[in-house]
Amino acid sequence: MTQNPNSSNNNHRKDYKEDELLVTIESLRCELLEVAEQRSLSDRAVLELSERLDSYILLAQNKMMENLRNRKAGITSYSRSSKTAITVS
Repeated sequence: MTQNPNSSNNNHRKDYKEDELLVTIESLRCELLEVAEQRSLSDRAVLELSERLDSYILLAQNKMMENLRNRKAGITSYSRSSKTAITVS
């Protein structure tokens, strides 16, 4: 079973690599589908798995957005330095 990213014994959750997150998400998704087929959708185990899956999806989305912002910041600072270099030349 996969650990909850919000649990206290998983303090390194921000250090997850994107590919690790995707594997965890897929694993939880499969587990959720299996449990949901056997039990009611309102069963506590199904709800807990769903909440765990949600937390990993949010973590992955936040990480992707952070990467996007970092790339944009890198492009912006590069563009600004290029414009300055062109203007100075």
